[in-house]
Amino acid sequence: MTEELMARVQARLELTQTQKQLAQRNMQFTTILESIGQGACLFDADQRLVLSNRCYAEVYGLAPEMIKPGMTLSAIAELRYSVGAGPVVASDEFLAWCDSINSRSSPQDWSMELTSGKVIRVHHERTSDGGWVSTHEDITEHRTAERQIAHLALHDPLTDLPNRAALKQKLEALLEQHRTQGSQFAVLCLDLDRFKEVNDVFGHNVGDLVLCLAAKRLKAVAAGAFVARLGGDEFMVLVEADASSVAQLADLIITVLSEDAEIEGTRIRMGTSLGVAVFPADGDSAADLMGNADAALYRAKADGRGAARFFEPQMDKWLRERRALQRDLQAAISQQQLSIFYQPQANIGGDVTGFEALLRWNHPIRGTIPPSVFIPIAEESSLMLEIGEWVLREACREAASWPRKLSVAVNLSPVQFKHGDLTGLVKSVLIETGLEPERLELEITEGVLIDDHERAISTLGHLKALGVRIAMDDFGTGYSSLSYLQSFPFDKIKIDQSFVRNIGLSQSSAIIRAVIGLGRGLDLPIIAEGVETTDQLVFLTREACDQVQGYLVGRPRPISDYAKHVGRADAPPVSIPAEMSRHSVASRHSSGGSSPL
Repeated sequence: MTEELMARVQARLELTQTQKQLAQRNMQFTTILESIGQGACLFDADQRLVLSNRCYAEVYGLAPEMIKPGMTLSAIAELRYSVGAGPVVASDEFLAWCDSINSRSSPQDWSMELTSGKVIRVHHERTSDGGWVSTHEDITEHRTAERQIAHLALHDPLTDLPNRAALKQKLEALLEQHRTQGSQFAVLCLDLDRFKEVNDVFGHNVGDLVLCLAAKRLKAVAAGAFVARLGGDEFMVLVEADASSVAQLADLIITVLSEDAEIEGTRIRMGTSLGVAVFPADGDSAADLMGNADAALYRAKADGRGAARFFEPQMDKWLRERRALQRDLQAAISQQQLSIFYQPQANIGGDVTGFEALLRWNHPIRGTIPPSVFIPIAEESSLMLEIGEWVLREACREAASWPRKLSVAVNLSPVQFKHGDLTGLVKSVLIETGLEPERLELEITEGVLIDDHERAISTLGHLKALGVRIAMDDFGTGYSSLSYLQSFPFDKIKIDQSFVRNIGLSQSSAIIRAVIGLGRGLDLPIIAEGVETTDQLVFLTREACDQVQGYLVGRPRPISDYAKHVGRADAPPVSIPAEMSRHSVASRHSSGGSSPL
């Protein structure tokens, strides 16, 4: 009896010990299960839940107490669908899919997007009794990060437009498609006019806002087309349309992107130039189409900006030629191929009052290259700043050496107003060369004032404070010349040679009379450019024009040819057109006399 009792006690103690160990192990298992950071669950062969951790419920947006052992998979699925945590397929379709998954003996992995937007990654393994164990992990942030990385790889971070890599993918796809179909599509290449000035004047923050606005406008106007930003202010549009429809779109893009922008309380002037290449006529590869669209864009900019140009075969040759000239021009500076010719300016009686400094380029192979060809090339790059400074310094140095205190006129490029310290440059050149400020006349065109009126007026004011004179060149060829005369006290007006050339036409003669009358009313001297015939000189004399310049007065030549007129007594005489001499003598007799040129 005692032995039986002792056996029972011993068995009871062992059972208690086993229960304690089992409870401890269950607690350890539960702790491990809850700490793994993923939802975990075990189902039996009847698709009933054996156990799960809190994370299994939470990963699907359910309270942990809602998931209990013994629940069927379909009941749990119903709960998930009720809170928007079900897959994007119907419930019965999802359960059928689960059956097919569980019929497979090998482990399975998949990611599932829920109707709530979450993405859950699941690892599933069958158990020996026909049930399964699975883990469930919320990878929404990870998947979002992956998508963002993939998006950034193909999109511009500033404007969110597709980037160059995406453009090339799309272009290759279009090429394959349209080669098969035998249909057209177009590549439009465009950039923003004067964008560098926006960055220089207003800062890169405003420049970024301008780019974003341009991208927004471009996407809106080119709806349905593929719009990409290649970098900087360069954009490209792929349009599946014929040439006629593309031309209409190009004009619309120019109109929309030319509307001023109001950014941070500042009105920014916008504009664009655009080049077009059409498949298959203008190229059968991505490189050819993009290159030819770029060549057409370059031509549009060279033709005055704010325009669209379709590619033409000669443009490629023209572009290569132009870029070669740009390289040669850079070398011309260091190799001293540039020189300054001087064209005399005379009063209406014939006295030489000064000279205009005119830049010339004698290319070692191409010979003399006209300024109308190389000046625009220089202005498109930083070369104009270096060339402009050299011309100013050389002209002032030369004028300072003349025994006669004649004036020297130097043209300023709009580029010089936009970059650097122009006032500081002029001041340092005057000090360095010793030229009296009143003998220097700086000529500007309306383009200087159009691009950034307030800054230009401020710079002109500082220049005038140095004592130099400011002349408006090509007066009458722009739209706002009269308003500029109100905003700044110019010292001289130059009548554009196009009016003098057509002086026999009533409209041109009327404009010349009006400008001379305007100068008289404002007490501003008027000089007429391009005077080549006696008839032109007679008309200008009769209308009391103050000064003239042109071939009749003297052609642009090295200053050594005009040495006598700058006061070098030992200089040989220069050949003077007989027409100017005869007319000057007549003028001298009628007006009291002056020495003729």
